[in-house]
Amino acid sequence: MANPANTTAYQLGDGRMAVDVTENKSLAITDTGFVQNCIGDVTVTIPATSTLGIWTIRNKGKAITSDGPDGAVASGNTLRIATNSSDKISGGVAGSAADNDQFRTTEAGAEFTVMNVNQTDGPVAVEVRGAWTRHAA
Repeated sequence: MANPANTTAYQLGDGRMAVDVTENKSLAITDTGFVQNCIGDVTVTIPATSTLGIWTIRNKGKAITSDGPDGAVASGNTLRIATNSSDKISGGVAGSAADNDQFRTTEAGAEFTVMNVNQTDGPVAVEVRGAWTRHAA
């Protein structure tokens, strides 16, 4: 998957640092600590379990262009969070885990935080905000 060219960090209203993601992205250790603020229909792939870190992926929404002010967004885009085919996202908030599945949302403002902590099966979901559903990849 390609990583977007726009990696300019900025501060969210709550003080966290973020980068906008406008195309499919494979996360790396250097993305730890930045909210991945996804605009449009994108898939964000979590690194393999050997890459330790914590990542927050947020659905910023679908960009409104001709019918709204600059920078405005709305719900409606599909944000997907995926792992590699041999990993799964587990943890209490994630429900029952299965290899090679995804979490999806269309809700603007929904967030999913995962952590690789030397698990053998994949990342652990540590916080989920908004409505997310599990789908087979």
